[in-house]
Amino acid sequence: MTIFTVLLAILLSFSVRADDIVVGVTALTVQSPERIAPLNVMVWYPARGGGETTSVGQNAVFEGTVAQKNAVVASGRFPTVLLSHGGMRSAPNQSAWLASHLVKNGFIVVDVKVPPLGYDDAPQANAELWKRPADISATLTALENSPEWARHIDRQKIGAVGFFLGGTSVLSLVGANIEAERFVRSCDEINMGMDCVWFEKFDVDLRKIDLTDLQKIQRDKRIRGAVLVDPELTESFSDQSLSSVNIPVSIINLGTAETIPKALNASSLVKNIPGSGYSIIENASRYSAFNVCKPKGAYILKEEGAGDEICVSDVKVGREKVHNQMANLIIQALNLYLQN
Repeated sequence: MTIFTVLLAILLSFSVRADDIVVGVTALTVQSPERIAPLNVMVWYPARGGGETTSVGQNAVFEGTVAQKNAVVASGRFPTVLLSHGGMRSAPNQSAWLASHLVKNGFIVVDVKVPPLGYDDAPQANAELWKRPADISATLTALENSPEWARHIDRQKIGAVGFFLGGTSVLSLVGANIEAERFVRSCDEINMGMDCVWFEKFDVDLRKIDLTDLQKIQRDKRIRGAVLVDPELTESFSDQSLSSVNIPVSIINLGTAETIPKALNASSLVKNIPGSGYSIIENASRYSAFNVCKPKGAYILKEEGAGDEICVSDVKVGREKVHNQMANLIIQALNLYLQN
């Protein structure tokens, strides 16, 4: 039986059930050893109903994702996805659209929220490189130790999906290590780091910050497969550690070879990670990873001086269509990696 045949059979089996699945969501707090304050975590799950209809992530700019708050969890165990979305100053709930897609295909999704960083927090921001992987592992441990969630999580089918710096965190969790000397050079060349302009404004010299904790081994052996979407700092990982990754990894870039920002181009990873796959969604851009914008979203962002790129980048093709393409690639990879 070919891989394509296996994937098709899996997808068809899920497509029959997807319309019957209610998307449930609930909020939790988890203590991470790297943080003083508890983490905010959102768990998305197949539900039987009984919850309150809510729209997660809805605001003046973005459409929300409809789910049933605190609905009753469906019976059984489900493959579980650890989800990390966003860069240094990412907004919460931008991963809600993907979480909903995954739940409709039979997954529990654990969305670990990033503690907010303000514009003045550039001097402390780089600690996120080792704090975020630890946050994700601590959250999985908390759910495995929870009487409520332990009976629903299939511990043999744990996957991870990361966008942007979340992709960087997932790379650390599957066994890759950031090399300090490579990292400190990441802002030497224009466009190699997403936050270099921010660091420069606040006089953050990567050569002068304490990177001792960057050497921590973050690998979490419970993760059986991973998907990275536009991961950051891929050139900062050591070649040796990338070659030692021993679980399947799928890498997705949003855009074309000409439009993908240099800081997000992850094509080199496939050469170094054994058995990894690489895909490009050419009609997308990095802004495609955000929620669908409301009709006045672009205007509001422009008026606030943030620029309207986040909302106008997918006007021609439609962001929902790009979301479907992205979700299909991610679901196909996870089904393949976690089926055994």
